Amino acid sequence: MLFGGGLPGFPNGIRTWEDWQAFAKAVQTAGDPHALDFKAGLSGVPAIRLESLEATLRSVVEREETFRLFRRLQPVPTFSSVAEWATQVGIGGDLADAFHSETSDIRGDAGQYKRNVLRIKYLMTRAEITLAALQQRTILGGGDDLKARENVNATLRILRALEWALFQGDEDVVPTQFNGIKAWLAKEFPDHIFDLQGSSNAEDLYNAIYEAFGRTIGPEGGFGKITDVYLSPTVQNDLDLYLAPQWRVALSENPRAIEYGAPVVGIRTSYGDVATVQDVWIEDPNAAHLTTPAEVRTRGRISPEAPGAPTVTATAVASDAESRFGPEHAGTYYYAVAALGEGGEGPLSAIEAATVAEGGAVDITITPPAGYGQTGYAIYRSTRNPATAPTPADLRLVARIPAGSDPTQPVTWRDRNHEIPGSATVYLLDMSPEAIDWTQLMPMLQYPLAPVKATVPWAVLLFGALKLGIPQRHWVVKNYLPKAARWKPF
Repeated sequence: MLFGGGLPGFPNGIRTWEDWQAFAKAVQTAGDPHALDFKAGLSGVPAIRLESLEATLRSVVEREETFRLFRRLQPVPTFSSVAEWATQVGIGGDLADAFHSETSDIRGDAGQYKRNVLRIKYLMTRAEITLAALQQRTILGGGDDLKARENVNATLRILRALEWALFQGDEDVVPTQFNGIKAWLAKEFPDHIFDLQGSSNAEDLYNAIYEAFGRTIGPEGGFGKITDVYLSPTVQNDLDLYLAPQWRVALSENPRAIEYGAPVVGIRTSYGDVATVQDVWIEDPNAAHLTTPAEVRTRGRISPEAPGAPTVTATAVASDAESRFGPEHAGTYYYAVAALGEGGEGPLSAIEAATVAEGGAVDITITPPAGYGQTGYAIYRSTRNPATAPTPADLRLVARIPAGSDPTQPVTWRDRNHEIPGSATVYLLDMSPEAIDWTQLMPMLQYPLAPVKATVPWAVLLFGALKLGIPQRHWVVKNYLPKAARWKPF
């Protein structure tokens, strides 16, 4: 079969499977004049133009099944770095106000609307290969194979950051991030965050899902519905083992499909069924790649552009009216803090201990690192009363907090046990396109960078942000402690 006619670089067309493979590699490596002879005929502006990697992005998303939420989001174009839209929050009037007498004046009302603003964020990564690698055959193949592989690697780096931020991003902590679902609701609809306060009971989790669905179908939720529950693998395991059979959705006539231990693929409520979706980028007690300090999860390869290590003191507070340290939580905890900035998470502070009593709290006072490059802090805590002094690998994330308006001044954060390390968060979403989407200024692109050494560098870019078009249709359940978790906070 012949494709393409006299395509530059393929003068006889695409006749064989080998020709097709070479053409596919050329498409994936587009943008590199050293690696592509089919672009040799281009000159002027076309030779340096931005080139789309959207096809590569979509193929990676489909092949790599870990990016579960992003693959479901519909990309919506915008033509400004600040997108605006209106959300209807009510239809006006009351339940039975349409009833009139035969000759009465006809009453009316109007819907209520809220104006929303979304700031586009810039996801970028640099890639390069050496000129020598372009000319030699490696274990990955020739130079073209290596360029295609590096494009995929760059795409994966952007997707990893994007999928994580869809849930946990917070522009108050790191302004270059977009707000994820949790941060968005904390600002706009804080009552849409259910706090299970350390419960390990699957029935409590079900009750939160049931209540969220019931409140979503009415005016409070914009007459929507809960379609999907996004959860971590550890929470999914809890549901498989402990969710009552009457709350499970059966996909077949097999009666054992809803028994304890069978996979829970959906949750049944009287309002409708909700699909369960596992996502490995949701922070989870067993997900050390997400909840341990950066120096642990990167094996010491901290970005040189990250801020330095802060100085920390931990001071016990005898009594706090808002404390959730109960008698079963009293004891000694160890704390450490890392500074956050545009360049990533920096090295950990020294580990400090504090002993908290029932009804007490712990004040964590953070002195900024030298250079003041921080925009926020990540606070880590140990288990209660560890047998030996913990190492950084023994700590888990408690909270991320802003650094304050003056980066030169210390910040004090009080641990009242409102945020429990080692707990899991569950996201209850209406996946309708009008309720949630990916708003992008432009699709994934690459363009060559100016070489300053014997390498061929290029950039891969994706400009966009998560948009909760109807935020009141979404909910979060936090502080659920999975029974199956290996790391226990208490």
